[in-house]
Amino acid sequence: MNEPSAIRFFHVWDTYARVVGGNYMFHRELGAALRAALVARFQGRPFSLVDLGCGDAATLAPILLDMPVKAYFGADLSQPALALARQNLSDLACTVELRHADMRDALIGLTGPADVIYSSFALHHLTRDEKAAFFRAASQKLAPDGAMMLVDIVREENQPLDAYHLAYTRWLRATMTGLDGAEHEAICEHIVNNDFPEPWSEIEAMASNAGLRPASVTTPQIWHRLMVFERV
Repeated sequence: MNEPSAIRFFHVWDTYARVVGGNYMFHRELGAALRAALVARFQGRPFSLVDLGCGDAATLAPILLDMPVKAYFGADLSQPALALARQNLSDLACTVELRHADMRDALIGLTGPADVIYSSFALHHLTRDEKAAFFRAASQKLAPDGAMMLVDIVREENQPLDAYHLAYTRWLRATMTGLDGAEHEAICEHIVNNDFPEPWSEIEAMASNAGLRPASVTTPQIWHRLMVFERV
């Protein structure tokens, strides 16, 4: 990666770190719900976890630190993010494998069943057909008693995508008080051009068509959710 690319990456990553630190997207509430879901499902039994679109794993690593994780596999398209993830995951007492790969390719390429397939704020970047294919692949790769756990944005029912973009970016500008105007603009531009969240009814239908059913849903705020799915 050349120097200008590195500068752009770390500028964007610094902004996202402040979004997480300010809890503007409810990372704390969703993290607590994820921890509770993992504890309830495995009750102290060792489990493997596949983290798709893992980024720097900064929010997930502390959750896993005191859990019986027997293997962690993470995939992301950003090499600098993976380098940070390696540091953030270094205290886990399990094997850690990180791969530079698209989340869909990484999922399809899994060689064995996964106890947990996890992804955070990544699925909404895919088209509807790509999301449906993701659910189908996840169903095939999930261990019989495993779970897919998704932290993501969910659009309101009957809310057109452009209306969602308008409402969500307005909300962000009003709530992200610790960010400056340029950061607001960059985040909102990214959302309008790259975010394609589905309403819950569509997500539930995709899961059902793939042989999965909702086990639990946690919604700390209307658009932000932890969704847990299990095989039928």
